[in-house]
Amino acid sequence: MFYDPRVDVRPKPLTHNPLNALIAPRPIGWIGSISKDGLENLAPFSYFNAFSADPVIVGFAPNSKLADGTPKDTLANIRETGEFTASIVSRSLAGQMNRSSCDLDRGASEFEFAGLASAPSKAVKAPRVAKARAVLECVVFEIVALPGTSGGRQSHLILGEVVGIYIDDALIVDGKIDILELAPVARLGYFDYSVVTETFEMKRPGQSK
Repeated sequence: MFYDPRVDVRPKPLTHNPLNALIAPRPIGWIGSISKDGLENLAPFSYFNAFSADPVIVGFAPNSKLADGTPKDTLANIRETGEFTASIVSRSLAGQMNRSSCDLDRGASEFEFAGLASAPSKAVKAPRVAKARAVLECVVFEIVALPGTSGGRQSHLILGEVVGIYIDDALIVDGKIDILELAPVARLGYFDYSVVTETFEMKRPGQSK
């Protein structure tokens, strides 16, 4: 089949928008933020990735709560403070990550709701997940309003420059990150997730190291 998603995101015979299944697996940015009044927030975003290695730039795309454009707490906090963290979700934290996605009242703590402890960051004021084995500490580079569609929710692309990286020392083996030990969780389509349990190596033509 072929279709134009600008006309209909799930035309028959599709019953769900297939984009999340096609662009997969996607890493999850477990975004920690804090309001100007010091209220902590935590939310997972699967529209998250790295965009540049030097400078180190990561980004994620929160949509609004409602069609009227009311921003999610994450976006509101980042607009106020210009900072955020992105904790990496290991398999052991998947359930709590999912619980932290619940839509709570403004100011309510997802850390507390998900049974998680927050920990202070070193380079930013935004909190991180204490049990996360790797965390990116970020300052906002740019917030881009994305085009909306009729009846759709307003989305923004938040780009952040990474100014600090925490890595559990136990993950470092022979100078590299042991990705199987980190066991990062990725989002697929629908209610499906995956975890890294297998890797293989392919060197580029002419590359020996």
